[in-house]
Amino acid sequence: MRRSPADMEEARRILRTRFGHEDFLPGQAAVVAALLEGRDALAVMPTGAGKSLLYQLPAAMGVAPVVVVSPLISLMRDQLRGLARSGVAAVALHSGQSEEEHGAALAAIADRRAKLVYLAPERLAGDGTIALLRAAGVALLAVDEAHCVSHWGHEFRPDYARLGEIAARLGAPVLAVTATAGPRTRADIIASLFTRAPEVFVSSFARPNLRLSFRPRGDAAGRLTRFLRRREGESGVVYVNSRRKADAMAATLRGLGFDALAYHAGLDAATRAAHQDAFFERAGVAMIATIAFGMGVDKKDVRFVVHADPPDSIEAYYQEIGRAGRDGLPADALALFDPRELAGRFGFAPPADDPVALGETERRRAMARLCLTPACRFQTLLAAFGEESGRCGRCDNCRGGLMALPRRAGLVALGWRVAVLARFAGAGAERLDEPEETPTPAAAASVSLEPSVSLEPKEEPLSVAEERLYRRLLLLRLDIAKRRRLPPRAVASDAALRRLAVTRALDGESVIAAEAFLRAVAEA
Repeated sequence: MRRSPADMEEARRILRTRFGHEDFLPGQAAVVAALLEGRDALAVMPTGAGKSLLYQLPAAMGVAPVVVVSPLISLMRDQLRGLARSGVAAVALHSGQSEEEHGAALAAIADRRAKLVYLAPERLAGDGTIALLRAAGVALLAVDEAHCVSHWGHEFRPDYARLGEIAARLGAPVLAVTATAGPRTRADIIASLFTRAPEVFVSSFARPNLRLSFRPRGDAAGRLTRFLRRREGESGVVYVNSRRKADAMAATLRGLGFDALAYHAGLDAATRAAHQDAFFERAGVAMIATIAFGMGVDKKDVRFVVHADPPDSIEAYYQEIGRAGRDGLPADALALFDPRELAGRFGFAPPADDPVALGETERRRAMARLCLTPACRFQTLLAAFGEESGRCGRCDNCRGGLMALPRRAGLVALGWRVAVLARFAGAGAERLDEPEETPTPAAAASVSLEPSVSLEPKEEPLSVAEERLYRRLLLLRLDIAKRRRLPPRAVASDAALRRLAVTRALDGESVIAAEAFLRAVAEA
Protein backbone atom coordinates (compact mmCIF):
# COMPACT_ATOMS: atom_id res chain seq x y z
CA MET A 1 0.00 0.00 0.00
CA ARG A 2 3.03 2.29 0.26
CA ARG A 3 2.67 5.30 -2.02
CA SER A 4 4.95 8.18 -2.95
CA PRO A 5 4.63 11.65 -1.37
CA ALA A 6 3.54 12.94 -4.79
CA ASP A 7 0.29 11.07 -4.25
CA MET A 8 -0.85 13.82 -1.89
CA GLU A 9 -1.37 15.98 -4.97
CA GLU A 10 -3.48 13.21 -6.46
CA ALA A 11 -5.34 13.02 -3.13
CA ARG A 12 -6.18 16.73 -3.34
CA ARG A 13 -7.39 16.33 -6.93
CA ILE A 14 -9.74 13.49 -5.95
CA LEU A 15 -10.81 15.45 -2.89
CA ARG A 16 -12.02 18.21 -5.23
CA THR A 17 -13.43 16.15 -8.09
CA ARG A 18 -15.03 13.25 -6.18
CA PHE A 19 -15.85 14.72 -2.77
CA GLY A 20 -16.40 18.37 -3.66
CA HIS A 21 -13.96 19.84 -1.10
CA GLU A 22 -11.43 22.51 -2.06
CA ASP A 23 -8.88 21.35 0.48
CA PHE A 24 -8.39 19.23 3.57
CA LEU A 25 -9.80 20.25 6.92
CA PRO A 26 -7.23 20.78 9.70
CA GLY A 27 -5.58 17.50 10.65
CA GLN A 28 -6.83 15.42 7.72
CA ALA A 29 -3.85 15.72 5.36
CA ALA A 30 -1.28 14.38 7.83
CA VAL A 31 -3.37 11.27 8.56
CA VAL A 32 -4.04 10.57 4.87
CA ALA A 33 -0.32 10.95 4.10
CA ALA A 34 0.56 8.42 6.82
CA LEU A 35 -1.97 5.92 5.47
CA LEU A 36 -0.73 6.32 1.88
CA GLU A 37 2.75 5.49 3.16
CA GLY A 38 1.44 2.28 4.73
CA ARG A 39 1.67 3.31 8.37
CA ASP A 40 -0.80 2.50 11.14
CA ALA A 41 -2.57 5.50 12.63
CA LEU A 42 -4.82 6.54 15.51
CA ALA A 43 -6.75 9.73 14.74
CA VAL A 44 -8.64 11.50 17.53
CA MET A 45 -10.65 14.28 15.93
CA PRO A 46 -13.73 16.12 17.20
CA THR A 47 -17.21 15.77 15.76
CA GLY A 48 -17.44 17.47 12.37
CA ALA A 49 -13.69 17.25 11.66
CA GLY A 50 -14.12 14.85 8.71
CA LYS A 51 -12.98 11.51 10.13
CA SER A 52 -14.77 9.40 7.50
CA LEU A 53 -12.77 11.04 4.71
CA LEU A 54 -9.58 9.60 6.20
CA TYR A 55 -10.49 6.11 4.96
CA GLN A 56 -12.81 7.02 2.08
CA LEU A 57 -10.21 9.05 0.20
CA PRO A 58 -7.52 6.31 0.06
CA ALA A 59 -10.20 3.89 -1.17
CA ALA A 60 -11.19 6.34 -3.93
CA MET A 61 -7.48 6.51 -4.89
CA GLY A 62 -7.32 2.75 -5.37
CA VAL A 63 -6.00 1.73 -1.94
CA ALA A 64 -8.70 -0.91 -1.74
CA PRO A 65 -10.60 -2.65 -0.47
CA VAL A 66 -10.86 -0.71 2.77
CA VAL A 67 -12.78 -2.56 5.47
CA VAL A 68 -14.64 -0.19 7.79
CA VAL A 69 -15.85 -1.41 11.18
CA SER A 70 -18.88 0.70 12.13
CA PRO A 71 -21.18 0.23 15.15
CA LEU A 72 -24.53 1.27 13.65
CA ILE A 73 -26.46 0.27 10.54
CA SER A 74 -27.75 3.84 10.22
CA LEU A 75 -24.18 5.14 10.00
CA MET A 76 -23.34 2.60 7.31
CA ARG A 77 -26.38 3.59 5.27
CA ASP A 78 -25.59 7.31 5.57
CA GLN A 79 -22.04 6.80 4.37
CA LEU A 80 -23.11 4.51 1.52
CA ARG A 81 -25.49 7.22 0.26
CA GLY A 82 -22.71 9.79 0.30
CA LEU A 83 -20.27 7.48 -1.44
CA ALA A 84 -22.81 6.71 -4.17
CA ARG A 85 -22.94 10.44 -4.94
CA SER A 86 -19.13 10.50 -5.06
CA GLY A 87 -18.95 7.53 -7.41
CA VAL A 88 -16.98 5.32 -5.01
CA ALA A 89 -18.10 1.68 -5.03
CA ALA A 90 -19.07 0.66 -1.50
CA VAL A 91 -21.07 -2.15 0.09
CA ALA A 92 -22.17 -3.15 3.57
CA LEU A 93 -22.87 -6.41 5.35
CA HIS A 94 -25.49 -6.11 8.09
CA SER A 95 -28.61 -7.73 9.48
CA GLY A 96 -30.98 -5.22 7.86
CA GLN A 97 -30.28 -6.43 4.32
CA SER A 98 -32.46 -8.60 2.12
CA GLU A 99 -30.99 -11.85 0.79
CA GLU A 100 -30.57 -10.21 -2.60
CA GLU A 101 -28.71 -7.23 -1.15
CA HIS A 102 -26.51 -9.50 0.94
CA GLY A 103 -25.63 -11.70 -2.03
CA ALA A 104 -24.80 -8.69 -4.21
CA ALA A 105 -22.48 -7.33 -1.53
CA LEU A 106 -20.67 -10.65 -1.16
CA ALA A 107 -20.21 -10.85 -4.94
CA ALA A 108 -18.81 -7.30 -5.10
CA ILE A 109 -16.28 -8.17 -2.40
CA ALA A 110 -15.27 -11.47 -4.01
CA ASP A 111 -14.87 -9.80 -7.43
CA ARG A 112 -12.86 -6.95 -5.85
CA ARG A 113 -15.28 -4.37 -7.23
CA ALA A 114 -16.04 -2.95 -3.78
CA LYS A 115 -13.61 -0.22 -2.76
CA LEU A 116 -15.11 0.07 0.74
CA VAL A 117 -16.74 -2.65 2.82
CA TYR A 118 -18.77 -1.60 5.87
CA LEU A 119 -19.69 -4.08 8.57
CA ALA A 120 -20.23 -4.36 12.31
CA PRO A 121 -17.60 -6.01 14.51
CA GLU A 122 -19.97 -8.94 15.17
CA ARG A 123 -20.15 -9.67 11.42
CA LEU A 124 -16.41 -9.23 10.91
CA ALA A 125 -15.61 -11.77 13.64
CA GLY A 126 -16.97 -14.72 11.62
CA ASP A 127 -14.36 -17.04 10.10
CA GLY A 128 -16.14 -17.00 6.75
CA THR A 129 -16.08 -13.20 6.59
CA ILE A 130 -12.38 -13.05 7.49
CA ALA A 131 -11.56 -15.64 4.80
CA LEU A 132 -13.56 -13.68 2.20
CA LEU A 133 -11.77 -10.43 3.07
CA ARG A 134 -8.34 -12.04 3.13
CA ALA A 135 -8.97 -13.43 -0.35
CA ALA A 136 -9.96 -9.93 -1.50
CA GLY A 137 -6.63 -8.56 -0.27
CA VAL A 138 -7.67 -5.98 2.34
CA ALA A 139 -5.54 -2.84 1.96
CA LEU A 140 -6.66 -1.06 5.14
CA LEU A 141 -8.76 -1.87 8.21
CA ALA A 142 -10.49 1.25 9.51
CA VAL A 143 -12.08 1.07 12.97
CA ASP A 144 -14.69 3.82 13.43
CA GLU A 145 -15.76 4.86 16.97
CA ALA A 146 -12.54 3.24 18.18
CA HIS A 147 -13.15 4.23 21.81
CA CYS A 148 -15.44 1.18 21.88
CA VAL A 149 -12.24 -0.93 21.90
CA SER A 150 -11.19 0.41 25.29
CA HIS A 151 -12.45 -0.45 28.77
CA TRP A 152 -11.81 3.23 29.50
CA GLY A 153 -13.83 4.43 26.51
CA HIS A 154 -17.35 5.60 27.27
CA GLU A 155 -19.02 2.97 25.05
CA PHE A 156 -16.97 -0.20 25.53
CA ARG A 157 -18.34 -3.05 23.41
CA PRO A 158 -17.02 -6.59 23.92
CA ASP A 159 -17.11 -7.36 20.18
CA TYR A 160 -14.73 -4.45 19.58
CA ALA A 161 -12.25 -6.06 21.98
CA ARG A 162 -11.61 -8.84 19.42
CA LEU A 163 -10.58 -6.46 16.66
CA GLY A 164 -6.89 -6.56 17.55
CA GLU A 165 -6.80 -10.30 16.90
CA ILE A 166 -8.84 -9.90 13.71
CA ALA A 167 -6.57 -7.12 12.44
CA ALA A 168 -3.57 -9.40 12.88
CA ARG A 169 -5.32 -12.14 10.87
CA LEU A 170 -6.17 -9.74 8.05
CA GLY A 171 -2.58 -8.51 7.94
CA ALA A 172 -3.47 -5.01 6.75
CA PRO A 173 -2.50 -1.57 8.10
CA VAL A 174 -4.92 -0.28 10.72
CA LEU A 175 -6.58 3.11 11.13
CA ALA A 176 -8.49 3.83 14.35
CA VAL A 177 -10.67 6.93 14.48
CA THR A 178 -12.75 8.42 17.28
CA ALA A 179 -14.05 11.80 18.38
CA THR A 180 -13.72 11.09 22.10
CA ALA A 181 -10.62 9.56 23.64
CA GLY A 182 -8.57 10.98 26.48
CA PRO A 183 -4.94 9.93 27.14
CA ARG A 184 -5.89 6.77 29.08
CA THR A 185 -8.38 5.66 26.44
CA ARG A 186 -5.87 6.31 23.65
CA ALA A 187 -3.26 4.19 25.41
CA ASP A 188 -5.77 1.36 25.80
CA ILE A 189 -6.79 1.55 22.12
CA ILE A 190 -3.15 1.30 21.06
CA ALA A 191 -2.48 -1.67 23.36
CA SER A 192 -5.65 -3.49 22.30
CA LEU A 193 -5.80 -2.87 18.57
CA PHE A 194 -2.33 -2.43 17.11
CA THR A 195 0.51 -4.92 16.68
CA ARG A 196 2.96 -2.11 15.88
CA ALA A 197 3.19 1.42 17.22
CA PRO A 198 0.80 3.67 15.28
CA GLU A 199 1.25 7.33 14.51
CA VAL A 200 -1.07 9.24 16.82
CA PHE A 201 -2.87 12.33 15.57
CA VAL A 202 -4.88 14.37 18.06
CA SER A 203 -6.71 17.42 16.76
CA SER A 204 -7.79 20.28 18.99
CA PHE A 205 -11.08 19.73 20.80
CA ALA A 206 -11.69 23.45 21.20
CA ARG A 207 -15.08 24.66 19.95
CA PRO A 208 -14.93 28.48 20.19
CA ASN A 209 -18.58 28.88 19.20
CA LEU A 210 -19.99 26.76 22.05
CA ARG A 211 -21.10 28.33 25.35
CA LEU A 212 -21.20 25.80 28.19
CA SER A 213 -23.42 26.20 31.25
CA PHE A 214 -24.19 23.90 34.20
CA ARG A 215 -26.94 24.34 36.79
CA PRO A 216 -28.27 22.31 39.73
CA ARG A 217 -31.48 20.75 38.47
CA GLY A 218 -33.91 22.23 41.01
CA ASP A 219 -37.05 23.13 39.07
CA ALA A 220 -35.91 21.34 35.91
CA ALA A 221 -39.15 21.93 34.02
CA GLY A 222 -39.05 25.65 34.78
CA ARG A 223 -35.37 25.97 33.84
CA LEU A 224 -35.91 24.12 30.58
CA THR A 225 -39.03 26.12 29.68
CA ARG A 226 -37.25 29.44 30.25
CA PHE A 227 -34.25 28.24 28.26
CA LEU A 228 -36.40 27.19 25.29
CA ARG A 229 -38.52 30.36 25.39
CA ARG A 230 -35.37 32.39 24.77
CA ARG A 231 -34.64 30.20 21.74
CA GLU A 232 -38.02 29.84 20.06
CA GLY A 233 -37.66 29.14 16.36
CA GLU A 234 -34.28 27.44 16.89
CA SER A 235 -33.62 23.71 16.64
CA GLY A 236 -31.94 21.70 19.35
CA VAL A 237 -31.70 18.45 21.28
CA VAL A 238 -32.69 17.78 24.90
CA TYR A 239 -31.09 14.58 26.22
CA VAL A 240 -32.79 12.55 28.97
CA ASN A 241 -31.83 9.21 30.47
CA SER A 242 -35.00 7.19 29.89
CA ARG A 243 -37.67 6.56 27.28
CA ARG A 244 -40.39 7.44 29.78
CA LYS A 245 -38.84 10.85 30.41
CA ALA A 246 -38.50 11.51 26.68
CA ASP A 247 -42.19 10.82 26.06
CA ALA A 248 -43.38 12.76 29.11
CA MET A 249 -41.16 15.79 28.53
CA ALA A 250 -42.05 16.01 24.84
CA ALA A 251 -45.76 15.88 25.71
CA THR A 252 -45.37 18.56 28.39
CA LEU A 253 -43.45 20.89 26.09
CA ARG A 254 -46.00 20.43 23.30
CA GLY A 255 -48.67 21.40 25.79
CA LEU A 256 -46.74 24.64 26.38
CA GLY A 257 -46.66 25.41 22.68
CA PHE A 258 -43.22 24.08 21.73
CA ASP A 259 -42.59 21.96 18.64
CA ALA A 260 -41.21 19.05 20.68
CA LEU A 261 -40.80 15.43 19.54
CA ALA A 262 -39.59 12.32 21.34
CA TYR A 263 -36.92 10.00 20.00
CA HIS A 264 -35.83 6.72 21.59
CA ALA A 265 -35.36 3.04 20.79
CA GLY A 266 -38.81 2.16 22.11
CA LEU A 267 -40.58 3.96 19.28
CA ASP A 268 -41.44 1.99 16.15
CA ALA A 269 -39.16 2.52 13.17
CA ALA A 270 -41.73 4.57 11.22
CA THR A 271 -42.24 7.02 14.11
CA ARG A 272 -38.51 7.39 14.70
CA ALA A 273 -37.96 8.08 11.00
CA ALA A 274 -40.81 10.61 10.89
CA HIS A 275 -39.51 12.47 13.93
CA GLN A 276 -35.96 12.50 12.59
CA ASP A 277 -37.16 13.82 9.22
CA ALA A 278 -39.13 16.57 10.99
CA PHE A 279 -36.05 17.56 12.96
CA PHE A 280 -34.03 17.94 9.78
CA GLU A 281 -36.75 19.60 7.70
CA ARG A 282 -38.56 21.96 10.13
CA ALA A 283 -37.11 24.95 11.93
CA GLY A 284 -37.61 25.20 15.68
CA VAL A 285 -37.94 21.50 16.54
CA ALA A 286 -36.76 20.43 20.00
CA MET A 287 -35.90 16.72 19.90
CA ILE A 288 -36.34 15.16 23.36
CA ALA A 289 -34.14 12.13 23.08
CA THR A 290 -32.18 9.37 24.70
CA ILE A 291 -28.70 8.57 23.45
CA ALA A 292 -30.38 6.61 20.63
CA PHE A 293 -30.45 9.99 18.84
CA GLY A 294 -26.80 10.70 18.34
CA MET A 295 -24.34 9.17 15.94
CA GLY A 296 -24.84 10.33 12.39
CA VAL A 297 -26.85 13.44 13.33
CA ASP A 298 -25.42 16.05 10.97
CA LYS A 299 -27.79 19.01 11.07
CA LYS A 300 -25.66 22.11 10.71
CA ASP A 301 -27.90 24.65 12.45
CA VAL A 302 -28.52 22.94 15.80
CA ARG A 303 -28.44 25.93 18.15
CA PHE A 304 -28.58 24.17 21.52
CA VAL A 305 -28.05 20.90 23.33
CA VAL A 306 -29.52 20.44 26.80
CA HIS A 307 -28.73 17.58 29.16
CA ALA A 308 -31.71 17.26 31.48
CA ASP A 309 -29.71 14.38 32.98
CA PRO A 310 -25.89 14.55 32.89
CA PRO A 311 -24.27 11.82 30.80
CA ASP A 312 -22.03 9.21 32.35
CA SER A 313 -18.75 10.58 30.98
CA ILE A 314 -17.01 13.68 29.70
CA GLU A 315 -16.47 11.85 26.41
CA ALA A 316 -20.19 11.24 25.96
CA TYR A 317 -20.93 14.83 26.99
CA TYR A 318 -18.46 16.20 24.45
CA GLN A 319 -19.78 13.97 21.70
CA GLU A 320 -23.37 15.02 22.38
CA ILE A 321 -22.75 18.77 22.64
CA GLY A 322 -20.82 18.36 19.38
CA ARG A 323 -24.17 18.19 17.59
CA ALA A 324 -24.61 21.93 18.26
CA GLY A 325 -23.13 24.72 16.18
CA ARG A 326 -21.65 22.64 13.41
CA ASP A 327 -22.17 25.63 11.10
CA GLY A 328 -19.65 27.57 13.19
CA LEU A 329 -22.24 30.00 14.58
CA PRO A 330 -22.79 30.45 18.34
CA ALA A 331 -24.61 27.63 20.11
CA ASP A 332 -25.43 26.81 23.72
CA ALA A 333 -24.95 23.68 25.82
CA LEU A 334 -26.78 23.51 29.14
CA ALA A 335 -26.45 20.63 31.60
CA LEU A 336 -28.69 20.16 34.65
CA PHE A 337 -27.51 17.97 37.53
CA ASP A 338 -28.68 16.68 40.89
CA PRO A 339 -25.98 17.01 43.61
CA ARG A 340 -27.27 13.86 45.32
CA GLU A 341 -26.82 11.88 42.11
CA LEU A 342 -23.29 13.24 41.72
CA ALA A 343 -22.49 12.20 45.29
CA GLY A 344 -23.57 8.68 44.42
CA ARG A 345 -20.91 8.58 41.71
CA PHE A 346 -18.26 8.88 44.43
CA GLY A 347 -19.96 6.72 47.02
CA PHE A 348 -18.75 3.25 46.15
CA ALA A 349 -15.37 2.05 44.93
CA PRO A 350 -15.42 -0.68 42.25
CA PRO A 351 -13.34 -3.87 42.54
CA ALA A 352 -9.71 -3.06 41.74
CA ASP A 353 -9.42 -6.13 39.50
CA ASP A 354 -12.37 -5.18 37.26
CA PRO A 355 -11.14 -2.84 34.47
CA VAL A 356 -14.63 -2.33 33.05
CA ALA A 357 -16.02 -1.23 36.43
CA LEU A 358 -12.95 0.93 37.12
CA GLY A 359 -13.31 2.64 33.76
CA GLU A 360 -17.03 3.22 34.25
CA THR A 361 -16.55 4.64 37.75
CA GLU A 362 -13.77 7.04 36.80
CA ARG A 363 -15.71 8.30 33.76
CA ARG A 364 -18.74 9.03 35.93
CA ARG A 365 -16.61 10.79 38.54
CA ALA A 366 -14.85 12.93 35.91
CA MET A 367 -18.24 14.11 34.64
CA ALA A 368 -19.28 14.95 38.20
CA ARG A 369 -16.14 17.06 38.62
CA LEU A 370 -17.00 18.97 35.46
CA CYS A 371 -20.45 19.74 36.88
CA LEU A 372 -19.00 21.01 40.15
CA THR A 373 -15.84 22.84 39.10
CA PRO A 374 -15.72 26.61 39.62
CA ALA A 375 -12.93 26.80 37.03
CA CYS A 376 -13.38 27.42 33.31
CA ARG A 377 -15.65 24.67 31.98
CA PHE A 378 -14.00 24.35 28.59
CA GLN A 379 -10.51 24.43 30.08
CA THR A 380 -11.50 21.57 32.39
CA LEU A 381 -13.16 19.69 29.54
CA LEU A 382 -10.16 20.02 27.23
CA ALA A 383 -7.78 18.96 30.00
CA ALA A 384 -9.68 15.66 30.20
CA PHE A 385 -8.57 15.06 26.61
CA GLY A 386 -4.97 16.03 27.40
CA GLU A 387 -5.18 19.44 25.73
CA GLU A 388 -3.79 22.63 27.24
CA SER A 389 -5.85 25.79 26.90
CA GLY A 390 -6.52 29.17 28.41
CA ARG A 391 -9.83 30.25 29.88
CA CYS A 392 -12.55 30.20 27.22
CA GLY A 393 -14.25 33.42 28.31
CA ARG A 394 -17.67 32.09 27.27
CA CYS A 395 -18.77 29.46 29.79
CA ASP A 396 -20.88 30.22 32.84
CA ASN A 397 -17.80 30.26 35.08
CA CYS A 398 -15.92 32.69 32.85
CA ARG A 399 -18.70 35.18 32.18
CA GLY A 400 -19.29 38.09 34.54
CA GLY A 401 -15.79 38.78 35.90
CA LEU A 402 -15.80 39.65 39.61
CA MET A 403 -19.59 39.59 39.61
CA ALA A 404 -19.37 35.83 39.01
CA LEU A 405 -17.28 35.19 42.14
CA PRO A 406 -20.23 34.55 44.50
CA ARG A 407 -21.79 32.07 42.09
CA ARG A 408 -18.47 30.27 41.60
CA ALA A 409 -17.97 30.24 45.34
CA GLY A 410 -21.39 28.65 45.59
CA LEU A 411 -20.12 25.85 43.34
CA VAL A 412 -17.22 25.27 45.74
CA ALA A 413 -19.68 25.08 48.63
CA LEU A 414 -21.85 22.71 46.63
CA GLY A 415 -18.80 20.54 45.96
CA TRP A 416 -18.18 20.29 49.69
CA ARG A 417 -21.77 19.28 50.30
CA VAL A 418 -21.46 16.60 47.62
CA ALA A 419 -18.28 15.37 49.33
CA VAL A 420 -20.13 15.03 52.63
CA LEU A 421 -22.96 13.11 50.96
CA ALA A 422 -20.39 10.90 49.22
CA ARG A 423 -18.74 10.08 52.53
CA PHE A 424 -22.08 8.89 53.88
CA ALA A 425 -22.31 6.69 50.80
CA GLY A 426 -18.89 5.19 51.51
CA ALA A 427 -16.49 7.37 49.53
CA GLY A 428 -14.13 8.16 52.39
CA ALA A 429 -12.07 11.35 51.99
CA GLU A 430 -11.79 11.22 48.20
CA ARG A 431 -11.11 14.55 46.51
CA LEU A 432 -13.78 15.61 44.06
CA ASP A 433 -11.98 18.58 42.53
CA GLU A 434 -9.29 16.85 40.52
CA PRO A 435 -9.01 13.66 38.42
CA GLU A 436 -7.12 10.58 39.50
CA GLU A 437 -4.73 10.90 36.56
CA THR A 438 -1.69 13.18 36.47
CA PRO A 439 -2.71 16.79 37.19
CA THR A 440 -3.39 18.66 33.98
CA PRO A 441 -2.35 22.16 32.91
CA ALA A 442 -5.97 23.26 33.27
CA ALA A 443 -6.08 22.09 36.87
CA ALA A 444 -2.99 24.12 37.64
CA ALA A 445 -4.41 27.16 35.86
CA SER A 446 -7.85 26.97 37.48
CA VAL A 447 -9.15 29.89 39.50
CA SER A 448 -7.48 30.28 42.86
CA LEU A 449 -10.90 30.34 44.46
CA GLU A 450 -11.10 26.56 44.14
CA PRO A 451 -10.10 24.75 47.36
CA SER A 452 -9.75 21.04 47.94
CA VAL A 453 -12.91 19.16 48.86
CA SER A 454 -10.85 17.34 51.48
CA LEU A 455 -11.26 19.35 54.69
CA GLU A 456 -8.16 18.05 56.48
CA PRO A 457 -6.12 20.98 57.88
CA LYS A 458 -2.68 21.70 56.48
CA GLU A 459 0.22 20.83 58.76
CA GLU A 460 2.43 23.73 57.64
CA PRO A 461 2.24 26.91 59.72
CA LEU A 462 0.44 29.86 58.17
CA SER A 463 2.37 32.85 56.94
CA VAL A 464 1.70 36.22 58.57
CA ALA A 465 -0.58 37.26 55.69
CA GLU A 466 -2.42 33.94 55.76
CA GLU A 467 -2.85 34.06 59.53
CA ARG A 468 -4.24 37.60 59.28
CA LEU A 469 -6.80 36.56 56.65
CA TYR A 470 -7.65 33.40 58.58
CA ARG A 471 -8.51 35.41 61.71
CA ARG A 472 -10.55 37.86 59.65
CA LEU A 473 -12.55 34.97 58.22
CA LEU A 474 -13.10 33.53 61.72
CA LEU A 475 -14.62 36.85 62.80
CA LEU A 476 -16.77 36.99 59.70
CA ARG A 477 -17.95 33.42 60.31
CA LEU A 478 -18.84 34.32 63.90
CA ASP A 479 -20.87 37.29 62.68
CA ILE A 480 -22.74 35.14 60.15
CA ALA A 481 -23.37 32.44 62.78
CA LYS A 482 -24.82 34.94 65.25
CA ARG A 483 -27.16 36.43 62.66
CA ARG A 484 -28.34 33.00 61.59
CA ARG A 485 -28.37 31.58 65.14
CA LEU A 486 -26.08 28.72 64.23
CA PRO A 487 -22.93 27.23 65.73
CA PRO A 488 -19.93 28.77 63.89
CA ARG A 489 -18.81 25.39 62.54
CA ALA A 490 -22.24 24.94 60.94
CA VAL A 491 -21.36 27.89 58.71
CA ALA A 492 -17.89 26.62 57.76
CA SER A 493 -15.28 24.47 59.50
CA ASP A 494 -11.95 25.78 60.78
CA ALA A 495 -10.20 23.61 58.20
CA ALA A 496 -12.25 25.18 55.40
CA LEU A 497 -11.33 28.70 56.53
CA ARG A 498 -7.69 27.74 56.91
CA ARG A 499 -7.62 26.32 53.40
CA LEU A 500 -9.30 29.44 52.04
CA ALA A 501 -6.75 31.69 53.78
CA VAL A 502 -3.89 29.70 52.24
CA THR A 503 -5.33 30.08 48.72
CA ARG A 504 -5.60 33.90 48.94
CA ALA A 505 -2.98 36.63 49.20
CA LEU A 506 -3.81 39.55 51.50
CA ASP A 507 -4.73 42.21 48.97
CA GLY A 508 -8.02 44.00 48.55
CA GLU A 509 -9.43 41.89 45.72
CA SER A 510 -8.49 38.63 47.46
CA VAL A 511 -10.18 39.62 50.71
CA ILE A 512 -13.34 40.56 48.81
CA ALA A 513 -13.31 37.21 46.99
CA ALA A 514 -12.66 35.28 50.21
CA GLU A 515 -15.50 37.01 52.04
CA ALA A 516 -17.83 36.51 49.06
CA PHE A 517 -16.92 32.85 49.16
CA LEU A 518 -17.69 32.52 52.87
CA ARG A 519 -21.06 34.23 52.48
CA ALA A 520 -21.88 31.93 49.56
CA VAL A 521 -21.01 28.90 51.71
CA ALA A 522 -23.33 30.16 54.41
CA GLU A 523 -26.18 30.72 51.98
CA ALA A 524 -25.70 27.53 49.91
